[in-house]
Amino acid sequence: MIATVTLNTSVDRRYNVSEIKKNTVQRTNDYQATAGGKGINVSRVIKLLDQELLAMGFIGGFSGNFIFNELEKSNIKSDFTRIKAATRTCLNIIDENNDSIEILENGPKITEAEKRRFLDNFESKIKEFEVITISGSLPAGLENDFYQKIIQIAKMKNKAVILDTSGKALIAGLKAGPDIIKPNKNEIEALIGSSIDNEKDFLKAGKKIQSMGAKDIALTLGENGMYYLTEDILYKVEIPKVDTANVTGSGDSVTAGLAVAITEKMNIEKMLKFANACGVANAVDKKTGYINQKKVEKYFKKIKVSKI
Repeated sequence: MIATVTLNTSVDRRYNVSEIKKNTVQRTNDYQATAGGKGINVSRVIKLLDQELLAMGFIGGFSGNFIFNELEKSNIKSDFTRIKAATRTCLNIIDENNDSIEILENGPKITEAEKRRFLDNFESKIKEFEVITISGSLPAGLENDFYQKIIQIAKMKNKAVILDTSGKALIAGLKAGPDIIKPNKNEIEALIGSSIDNEKDFLKAGKKIQSMGAKDIALTLGENGMYYLTEDILYKVEIPKVDTANVTGSGDSVTAGLAVAITEKMNIEKMLKFANACGVANAVDKKTGYINQKKVEKYFKKIKVSKI
């Protein structure tokens, strides 16, 4: 079983408009509300890949109930820690030119008692999991080392962990030795304090981050694919050019693909093709955190993985 951890869940609202303009009233009949937060997107894709999972994290209020009900509709098992504060709402506005604006609320404040309940529950279930994905930002009330605590619990039972976060939460999380981290270019530049302009720069940055505790590093580059660094090999992943409909959730789809690949014990080159095919399949669909398995198979055949 795969566990997905989403501590800062959200209700994600998508609005498609003809053109994004300042100081105007926009009307649309093309909109959608979905259960969101990066780990919820991961959960949805894992389920679409026919894998068993348990979604964990914090939910509260009317918006939290919405998330719980939406996951139930999708037959996604969950075991959320209920909180007093309300789960956040995030907006994504997209126009016909594929320009977009995202508005992300910070999220609720988690209490000490709620933190303890989550960690106790996670630890009680850790034996059930093969892989744990940890995704997104930390809500208020959680210290920067909270992901580190989760990873330490997982590592005590030798479970594989994929960590997808940024900033201080990532720096602290690295100390617990996650198996894979999945930063984008901006996140890794912020982490090391310098720009990455070529493969040599990434290799140097990757080695520095590995010295901080990370094992493998998946540097996602959007339409330019991915670099993937293991202890001694750098891989380059080239993906096909496609007409994108909604790239939100593509990185989360990659995370889901990595988790499924580990569960199914794919070799590394097949894992990279599969995970990136999931990301591309999400990008060509309007829905957030959604893939079609036939499209995954289609793009899998078009992805090139090479050692550098």
